[in-house]
Amino acid sequence: MNLQQTDAPDNVAVVERFLAAFDRTWPTEGQLAELLAPDVRFVERPNLVNPLGSERDLASMRAAIEQGRQLMAWQSYEALEHVGVGDVVVTRLRWRGEIAVDAGAWPAGTRMSAWCVAHYRLTAGRIVHIEQHDCYEPPAPPTGAGGER
Repeated sequence: MNLQQTDAPDNVAVVERFLAAFDRTWPTEGQLAELLAPDVRFVERPNLVNPLGSERDLASMRAAIEQGRQLMAWQSYEALEHVGVGDVVVTRLRWRGEIAVDAGAWPAGTRMSAWCVAHYRLTAGRIVHIEQHDCYEPPAPPTGAGGER
């Protein structure tokens, strides 16, 4: 189900392209330049994976994306609903992924899933601010078979 209530369909389309750049793949530098403003801020509220939360600029986002490439075997995003008003888009989504390497308490093959709400603010067709709220489910131990369920 991908519901959309919006008076800003162009902004919703930018958010959808941003999420698609991370769905079973990783964004290219060109995609990041097209979708994110140079002064973008990303606020991740405290959650299971990042208990203290964080705030990142574009350089920190790029570094985190590179860490994600090394950590995750795959990840998927399912946008469940977008609400767009003016320069703000709020997206409710489902994230799933599998860890590729041992990461602390989670061995390679651990499956993760989260229910998320993200608030995006856009200017001139590019994302300038993201605030993400992730609610993780208990991790699922490796099955030994690999691949996506």
